[in-house]
This record gives sequence, C-alpha cells and structure tokens, in this order.
Amino acid sequence: MSKIGKYDIVAELGRGGMGVVYKAHDSLMERDVAIKVMSDLMLAVPEIRQRFFREARTAGRLSHENITVVYDVGEDEGRPYIVMEYLTGNDLAALIEGKEPIPFLQKLDYAIQICRGLSYSHANEIVHRDIKPQNIRIVGNGKVKIMDFGIARSLTSTMTTTGAVIGTPFYMSPEQIQGRHVDKRSDIFSFGVLFYELLTGRKPFTGDAPTAVMFKIVYDEPERLDDSQIDHRGGLRDLVMKVLAKDPDNRYQDLAEVADAIENIVADLRADERRRMEQLRMRLGKLIAESRTLLRGNKFRKARDLVEQAARVDPASTEVARLRNDISAAEEREAKRVFVEERLNGARRGIELKELERAQGLLKEILKVEPEHAEAVRLSREVRDAIAYASTGDVRYAATRKPGETNPLAPDLRSLAPTQLVPPEKPVLPPLKPGSLKPAPPKPDRPRPATLIPQARRRTYLIAGAVVLVVVAAVLYRTVLYVPSAPRGYVALNILPWGKVAKIVSNTGHEVPLPGKTWTPCRLVLPEGSYYIHVTNPMFADPLIDTVTVRNNEVQLVTKKFTGFDDTQVLSKFQ
Repeated sequence: MSKIGKYDIVAELGRGGMGVVYKAHDSLMERDVAIKVMSDLMLAVPEIRQRFFREARTAGRLSHENITVVYDVGEDEGRPYIVMEYLTGNDLAALIEGKEPIPFLQKLDYAIQICRGLSYSHANEIVHRDIKPQNIRIVGNGKVKIMDFGIARSLTSTMTTTGAVIGTPFYMSPEQIQGRHVDKRSDIFSFGVLFYELLTGRKPFTGDAPTAVMFKIVYDEPERLDDSQIDHRGGLRDLVMKVLAKDPDNRYQDLAEVADAIENIVADLRADERRRMEQLRMRLGKLIAESRTLLRGNKFRKARDLVEQAARVDPASTEVARLRNDISAAEEREAKRVFVEERLNGARRGIELKELERAQGLLKEILKVEPEHAEAVRLSREVRDAIAYASTGDVRYAATRKPGETNPLAPDLRSLAPTQLVPPEKPVLPPLKPGSLKPAPPKPDRPRPATLIPQARRRTYLIAGAVVLVVVAAVLYRTVLYVPSAPRGYVALNILPWGKVAKIVSNTGHEVPLPGKTWTPCRLVLPEGSYYIHVTNPMFADPLIDTVTVRNNEVQLVTKKFTGFDDTQVLSKFQ
C-alpha cells in the first residue's frame, strides 16, 4: 500500500485491535501525519462504521495541549481511516516497563496532564473509553498527548450495539464490562488503573485469561498502595482507591477535581522537599564547622567521621571535598612530625648512652624525610666526628668545626677505647625456683537470693491457671454455645458475552430467589446441592443452561460462552 486517500504512506507503525497505524506524508500541508485504518474485526461490529465517522469528527473538534490533534477522517476502499498529528517520543507503557525509573514527581505530573486532557474531552461530551498506557504518548520536555480517540463516544450519542463491549480488559470499568451505561466516570476508573500501574509498576487486576481479569475488576479490590510506592502520602493512597471505586457514584465525578487533588499533593511534596533541603544545609554547615574545630585540635579521626557524615548529606559538596583534602594533608604533616620527633629523641638518647651507631641511623632516617632539619644536621655531624675519632684516635675529628662551635662529644671520647663503644648486654634474670609460684585461692560462689525461687514459682502457677481457664472456656463454648451454620458453597460465573442470570433451579425443582438483577461475571452463594443456572442475553435466542454441584466452602468456576460466540477473535487483540 503506497497511498491512503491523498496521503503517501511512509511506514507501518503498529497493529492493534482497532486497526493498523501508518506514518504518512501530507504533501499539500508539507507535514508528517499518523493514519489509523479500521480493521476487519471492528468493521464486523454492527453500526461501527456510522459511529466511527460521527464520533471521529466530534473528536476532531477537540483542541487541547494534551490531546492529539485530529486533522481528517475518510474512507479508502471501504475502510474508514482517521488522520492525526504524528508524534515522536515513547508511549507511557514503554516508560513504565523501561529500565530507567521515573521520578516520583514526574509520575504525578504525567497524571495531572492526563486528567486535564480528559477533563477537557469530557467537558466537550466525548468519552474516550480506551484509556491505557499505550494510548498516552510522552513527547519532548515531558509533554503528555492522549491518543486514539478512534472508539471514543459522544455522551449524547445513542448509536450502540446490544451486548457490545469495546475497550482493553485490564483497563475496563466494571460498568463497561457488564454492558451497562458508560459515561465519563468509566474513563475516570480507567485512569485509576493506569495511575495505579504508573505508581507501582504493576496492574491492579491481573489473571490468566481476559474473563478472569474482568471478574476481578467487577468483584475484587486491588491491593492498597504501601508507603514506599507513594512517598508516604496517605492522601494519595485514598485518592487512588476512590478513583477505583466499583460504583460510579462513589468515584470522583470529574477528572479536573482529581488533577486539583494531585496538584495539592505535589505542592506539599515540594514544600517538604524545600524544608528538607534547608535542614540538610544547616546540618551540613554544622558538621563542617565541627570537623574544622576538631582538625585544628589534631583530632583527625573524629574530624574525618564528621566529614563522612557531611558527605552523606551532600555528596556533591565542594566544601566537603576541600575539608577531606585538608584533613589528609594535616594527617600527613602530623605523621611526619611524630616520625621526626620519635627518631630525634631516640638519637639524643643514643648519644647520651654512647650508642653512636644507633643514633647515627636514626638521624639518617630523619634527614631522608626532612633534609633541612637543623638539629638533625648538627647532631649527625657531631656523631660522625665522634665515631671517626673513636676508631682512629685522630684528634682532628674532635677539633672545633667552626669558630665558637665545638663537638661536645670530643672530651668524653678521647679517653675511650673503641671496645667501650659497644652497648652492654641486657642483664639475665635468675631462674625461678620450683614451688615459688602458687595458684591463687578460688573465689567463693555468691549465694543466690532466697527470694527468687518463690517469685518464679508464683509466676508458673499464674500461667498454668490462665491456660486451664482458656481450655475450660473453649470446651464450654463448643459443647453449649456453638451452633454450626448450614453448609454453603460458591459459584463463580464467567459467561461470554456477559449475560443476565434469569433463574436458578435446584434438582428438586425448587427455584432459588435471586438478589435483584445479576449480570455476569458474578459470584453466587448457594446451599449445598445441585442446581440448573439459566443465563440469558438479548443477542441470543436460546438461554445458556449449566448444571453445577455446590459443596461446602468450595468455589465452582463456570466458564461458558453462548452458542455462536467466538471470544478468541475479539479478546486476543487486546492482550
């Protein structure tokens, strides 16, 4: 296919239950457009062609920043098509399933834009009826565009098909599933399903088959959101659950109201974030100031602990980085000072004890790290001269090195022989005599207080008495007060395409009263026994009759379809 009407086809973008979407070029207006051509499946639904043209033209009158612009509608070789603006970016489904997490405030912003666009559509009496993440496009700068008004319906339209249900099972409203009247509140429920998935990354209603999903939408409540999914916002939790109310009267009645509520939550979050950042700045300044005070006192470990706390508060802080460098430099200076001081004291002690070789080695270590250290240079020269004099006897080595500077070691060393420079051996302690060490006498055991035993015994008696009372009460209740209830079971009906339970007859011929109008899917509570369940649908002449056996506390799942109805062609398109 090279053309649709006056539009040149560029590429196929995708296929779905509604039809095929193409990228095309409008040579007259010099712009790219998206064209959706209706599928054979949709054309098979009675009156769909008339409704498509009527309501597509109505949707074309919508002009809102969050709604895809509809340029034109037409028909090509008997197939209706709709021409829309061509959008780049990703749909919301791809973003939810993507590896990159969506920031929480960004999720709320998407939800607000969707609410604003749908509220405008509803104000113009257009119900979308197929709100889902695949129909929400996120374009540049986070702008939301609601797409695919192809099955939208005017609130004033009376063009319907009896028993027809249009939409995607995961996002349908209960009234949409049951074939009841659909208005803007159905879009509100579908938005709630989308919003729940956007916040949590999972759908609120799931199942192995479309009928199982639809049954849960009608009868089961979704799991409530926890604090980690909604940033500790109880108000947001209540908002989501109200949007997903089963009864349309219990939901929000306008998405503009939902958008306002979410905007209030965003305002509170931003205010909390500003307060939190201010507190972090104050804490950061305090930690840095305390760390510098400790640094000046050479308390390096405590200073580093505080600066690491400050780094956790603000990892990108340049002040924290400078303080880390200052602590490292100060630690290095202090380590060098201690190194020099210890060796200088050792050299002085070696000179005092006439251990000149040891003193000379310590002074060399000092001069390696600090060659200009004045005292180390002076002592090293004196020790070198003294060692030379002691080994040669040459008085020149003990002479005055500079005018007014004499070697203090020279007078003491002139009378010493070289052997006298060797340090004396360490004294050896005499051996211990046998029996000189005696073990210490053992400490006497502390007696336990006499009062502890009666207290433990009293506590044991109290626990035993309480257990006896509980057992006696349980026996009395079972033998005197307990009255067993009549055995009952459950029947879960999944009938396609959704019918009304007309009557239930027991195998004895007794008709069981019904709780008002019962549309499938539904759940029935019946006493034990066998029953004939009659289900009717205006589309089919013959009722569907099924026999079930009800057992105590068991659920009988009945999945049936009316003769002549093929659900695989209809529902497989929406998976």
